[in-house]
Amino acid sequence: MNWSELWRFERGGAGVIAPGPWLWLRALGWMALLFAVATLIFFASFQAPDWFKLPPGSDYACAVILPTLGVLLYCLAVRFAERRPVSEFGLRHAPLELPVGFVIGLAFISLVLCLLLALSLYGISPGHWRRWYNYFIFNAYVSAVLEELAFRAILLRLVARVFGPVTGLIVSAVLFGAAHAGHASPVAVAQIVVAGLVFGLLYMQSGRLWLSIGAHLGYDFTEWSLMGVGDKNGLLVITPAPHASALLTGGSFGPDGSVFTTLVGLLFIGAFIAVGASRRRA
Repeated sequence: MNWSELWRFERGGAGVIAPGPWLWLRALGWMALLFAVATLIFFASFQAPDWFKLPPGSDYACAVILPTLGVLLYCLAVRFAERRPVSEFGLRHAPLELPVGFVIGLAFISLVLCLLLALSLYGISPGHWRRWYNYFIFNAYVSAVLEELAFRAILLRLVARVFGPVTGLIVSAVLFGAAHAGHASPVAVAQIVVAGLVFGLLYMQSGRLWLSIGAHLGYDFTEWSLMGVGDKNGLLVITPAPHASALLTGGSFGPDGSVFTTLVGLLFIGAFIAVGASRRRA
């Protein structure tokens, strides 16, 4: 298989990352700058009300507005510094690709839970489903937009510009997992790396970020709000079976810390590659 035929994403090749001397240094320096800005906006989306002593209720405005601002800044930076249209955020594709991506993310984590339930590794009961909008904004929307911007549109793309698409995919997924190491077990980090590969393939094969943002959004919202991981305010409340191995259940981190996430992730990765290959043959 010619792997290069599977990728449709734009890596850029003009302006600050045009061919020529020190391309690798220019591209990685540009990547570091964009990544730092995206990371700052990520933390500001949660912390700006405290940093600037903003009035009560401003946390919602910051969490909604700042990720959008981050995308706009990225688009301006790419348009003027890389001298190209920002095809990864082509707006005409968003109405279809965002909901399709959401369904992919929902299906991913739901299939993991179904396997856990079938093996009696989890219990399930009704929840209260309160504050779903909090979960959507703070646990799903901010992370989906800014993490996909940082790890896929910036890190994956610019590493791929220098070292090739496969290297970009792997490096971005590994660093995506490492970024969660502060609140996840080593096993859970490994499963997050697999999720990063899935999100990365969605971006690389579509050429746009909408599918991966939608999938990330659906994944996080389903686990936090619909499944109620660690919280009775979800639509459901799921709990690991007593004395079951955290390796199998994911423990307090939830189903996406389970080794079954890796199995499901590999299934999705194989399916995406097969679909991409068949599309190229058609």
